[in-house]
Amino acid sequence: MKIYRKLPVNKKMSCISLAVIIPMSILIIYLLWALSDSKNAYLDINRNVAYANQYVKDFKERMDYTIYSAIISNTSFDEIGNGSVESNGIVTVNPYAYIEELRKACDRLAAMATIESNCMEISRIKRTLDSLEMSASTIDKNIIEGGKYDSSMETLHNDIHGLTAMIQKGISRYIYVETTNFVHVRSELDSKYSTIVFVSVITFVIIVLLSSYLSFVAARSVTEPIKKLCSLTDKVAQGDFSIRSNLDSEDEMAVLAKNFDEMTTELGMLVENIEQNHIKIRKIEGRLLQEQINPHFLYNTLDTIVWLAEAGKKKEVIAMVTYLSDFFRTTLSGGSDIISIKDEERHVESYLKIQKFRYQDVLDYKIDFESLIYDYTIPKLMIQPLVENALSHGIRNKRGKGIITIVGRKKGGYIEFEVQDNGKGMSEEELNRLRKRLIRADANIVENSGFGLVNVNERISYYYGEGCGLFVESVLGEGTKVTIRIKAKNI
Repeated sequence: MKIYRKLPVNKKMSCISLAVIIPMSILIIYLLWALSDSKNAYLDINRNVAYANQYVKDFKERMDYTIYSAIISNTSFDEIGNGSVESNGIVTVNPYAYIEELRKACDRLAAMATIESNCMEISRIKRTLDSLEMSASTIDKNIIEGGKYDSSMETLHNDIHGLTAMIQKGISRYIYVETTNFVHVRSELDSKYSTIVFVSVITFVIIVLLSSYLSFVAARSVTEPIKKLCSLTDKVAQGDFSIRSNLDSEDEMAVLAKNFDEMTTELGMLVENIEQNHIKIRKIEGRLLQEQINPHFLYNTLDTIVWLAEAGKKKEVIAMVTYLSDFFRTTLSGGSDIISIKDEERHVESYLKIQKFRYQDVLDYKIDFESLIYDYTIPKLMIQPLVENALSHGIRNKRGKGIITIVGRKKGGYIEFEVQDNGKGMSEEELNRLRKRLIRADANIVENSGFGLVNVNERISYYYGEGCGLFVESVLGEGTKVTIRIKAKNI
């Protein structure tokens, strides 16, 4: 045992495994020797029954229905039997091919039969198949020649149904005879049961005693290093990533200690990266907020209000001021970066109502959100930038009236928003260039490009991870559709 205590951990585990494997191997060899005949007989019966069961239910049902469908639809067997027509859960077959398939199955069942009488049963089934094939051929010939509907239906009722029933009963008798052989197998198992129980109990006692002792010795040889690593993990949990294990060991614990040190270093780097990403996203959101409170939009809106006031349109002035107030209330949102989808919808609608005053003859819009997504929370200013982009780059450059449609739907575990316009659209080259920018977005692109799709896509990736983001489709001269795909969860 002193030699065992000095072994490396992997060799100690191997000794424990051997303490289990050797007795178990002896027991298994004995069991295989004692039960091989019974097992093989049991498996043969099960295999035969399972194979035969494939045809007990399906053969008659599918054959009868296929021939009936062929007569009703006046369709030849080759046309109706391609397996693609399904009605009431029944898939049609080619009767000739299906009969040939069952013939081959019968040959196999005869070869596998564990009782001699079943070979005679299979011979009867094959003779019945020959009669069935002749009757089916008669119906097929009637269909091809045409005008023999009554004759075909008579053959179906008088011959086909009876023959398929006989085949089904024959297969059922085969299964029944095979299952009666289970009694013989059971008697053999009973005769060997007492011996098997005795050998199993002795083997189990040996395994438990030997493996328990070896496990206890092996556990003591690794507990001390593990306790030391546990104390170090507490320090890591408190934020100290500079600690090192320095374990004096030459076995697998040394590898564990090395991995612990590397993990601690990587955790420190990961925490630092998370902090940097947090700073980055705050800069992006700050940039986003600045762009939303841009002076041009505010000036143009105020000019519109002044023009309405000078024209004496009091109600329109009140409406414009209300829309502008709602717009900036959501933009600022009390300093919060997260709002509900209902508030985001209200923000988009306020923006469009303001713009509709300015572009009455060229702008119309439609907003359709499912009510069940209203309570989900999302990063604010996610949809409005896409609407602004559609207006600026699509509708303004279009002759005639433009329409912006915004749709929000829950699809499985995701929520999707679609912002679609019927503006000028983009060429294939412009679309590919935009998609590449969305994929390769970085801090420089965000800073240099200002507010836009890249900015929004960055924020979605930050909050929702892989599989979420913006997806752009566009056809030159027809319009553009931008889809936002996010996980259905509260941020």
